[in-house]
Amino acid sequence: MTAAIGVSAYVDVPAFLRAAVNLETASLLGLNTTVGVGGVAAGATSLPVVASTGWAVGPLWLLDGPYAEMAQVTGSVDGTHLTLAAPGTQFAHGAGVSASQAGTGGALAEVLLRASAWIENYCQQGTSAIDRSLYAVSRSERWGMPDMRANLDRDGVLVVRPGHFPVQSVTALAIDLGQGQTLSFDATQVQLASNGRVIELPYLLSTAPNPGQVLGCPGVGLSRVRRQWVTLTYTGGLTPGALPYDVRQACIWVASELLAERRNPTGAAAVRQGKFELQARLRGDASPDSLLLAQAKAALEPYRVGQM
Repeated sequence: MTAAIGVSAYVDVPAFLRAAVNLETASLLGLNTTVGVGGVAAGATSLPVVASTGWAVGPLWLLDGPYAEMAQVTGSVDGTHLTLAAPGTQFAHGAGVSASQAGTGGALAEVLLRASAWIENYCQQGTSAIDRSLYAVSRSERWGMPDMRANLDRDGVLVVRPGHFPVQSVTALAIDLGQGQTLSFDATQVQLASNGRVIELPYLLSTAPNPGQVLGCPGVGLSRVRRQWVTLTYTGGLTPGALPYDVRQACIWVASELLAERRNPTGAAAVRQGKFELQARLRGDASPDSLLLAQAKAALEPYRVGQM
């Protein structure tokens, strides 16, 4: 099971505006503020903000790392509070979290969430059925073995490649042998390899075996060929609030690419309007990616799942 998270945002509205990408954003912002002092609890219908000037009835985006969400504004009782429709906020939010609404030409916050989703789809961590967030939260996964995800190597070391990385800590690890037999391992023996992408664990039991349990000794119990399942509880991913700069920059590049479509909605290779000319890619470049997407992909390589 994955800890409850919302939609992930890898850059918020203030950070994108500070990046000075020289793109028009005024038409994409109505109310543009932050959560006020004290923050707000989950389920709140009164949202404290630094200033409510420019509010409108409709969607409000709260870009808060792995807890980004959209609420509905119904009113404003004063200059520092917004009234939200029930059930209110899904998550708790601290002071300073970006809170914004759409402008006349669209919603910048929604573009940033689309860019964040593009990053997750490109990196392919986790699974689409559970979550692809790059953020570090507690997750429980179950993988069949032997497989590229989990196997016992020839030195008797259990090797597991979890869905999210870098792994920060492992809480529990066990092997289901079938027929009700399970081997539980001592998680304190975990070794993290390949920059936190791989969990390695000596073949040791953390507790004494139960009567009738298969003993964990070489050649007995775990098998390098027989079908078994590994169950893993761990925290893996990037720390909220301490996101690496290259991931944030990649999100800015992808969002800039999405916003550039407003100048070139047809995707033409070249656009010329009077003295203005836009080339979507360099002449002779067979790649379908713009320079912005090419730079984003290069920055995201350390966080991308390799082919398995």
